[in-house]
Parts: sequence; structure tokens; C-alpha cells
Amino acid sequence: MAKEPKHIVKFKELHLKQNEKIIAWSEGYIGNAMGKGSDTQHNGVLLVTLERVVFYRKGIMGEVIESIPLKNINSLERKSALMKHTIFIYSSGNKIEFKSLNKADNEKLVSEIEKAQENSGSEKTTPIATEKATEPKEDVYEQLKKLGELKELGILNEREFTEKKAILMQRI
Repeated sequence: MAKEPKHIVKFKELHLKQNEKIIAWSEGYIGNAMGKGSDTQHNGVLLVTLERVVFYRKGIMGEVIESIPLKNINSLERKSALMKHTIFIYSSGNKIEFKSLNKADNEKLVSEIEKAQENSGSEKTTPIATEKATEPKEDVYEQLKKLGELKELGILNEREFTEKKAILMQRI
């Protein structure tokens, strides 16, 4: 993982318990990125310790903190689109929907959550869906079409287009 962002630094300063250690984190957001509906977007970090999973954001106007103890997590779901990777963390009466552009960090988060639960003796979460299971073939074809449009607009170069296309083709 890269250099610690300001949200991790502030979380450690304000909310990390004495013997608690952050084992994985990823930058991203919760809420609606486009500002549609009543949800608002909160940029921040999703972090995992041996005790809990926390979304944290520290800003000028205050902070956002959502925490779920590892022992209370019922299931995890992962979903990927072209460049957005989402982790859904479910517990009794709570859900965190975290979106990020960094697939590798998100995969590490899920892996660390599962490892921490195994080490603590908690029941392992049940992955209720993964990327391949949640994407019908029609969605992949739609994504291929959008990918072609991005290339035509000059947003993607030939190498980027080829790499993304190969990934999508594997899902068919």
C-alpha cells in the first residue's frame, strides 16, 4: 500500500485503540458519487484492523465514521465495473458500500477481513457475490461497447483499450 493518506493519519490520532493496528486500507468513497438522491458522497478510507472494519473521513466540517466489528460481519460482496470496484460489507442492521478505483487494494481489504475473522475465531463471511457472478453477459457486452466509445473519444489509448478488453472478454 502507498503512503498513508491524511484520513489514516487522523484516524490513528483520534480513534485507533491502544493495542489496535491497521492491517489494510484503501482510499475511495461511500455514498453517491454523482450527488443523485439524498445520499451524499464522502471521500475517505476503508480500513481493517484485527477488531473492526471502519470507513473514515476527516474534513473541515467534521468527520464521518462507520464501524462494523469483524465478529458482526455476515457477508461480503464484491462488484467491479470498468474502473470502479465496490465492496459491500453486511452485518445485522448495517451495511457499508465502499467504492474505489483501486482493485488491488480492495481485494487486499477483503482478504484481510477474511483472515482476521479466521484468526479471531469468528465465522468466516459468506461471499454472496463476486465480480463474475454479479455480471450477466449482457452487462459485459455493454461494458465492451462503452470501452470502444472511450477509445474512439481518445480517453483510452490502444494499450489501455486492449488490456481492459481482454479482462472483459474473460468474463464472457
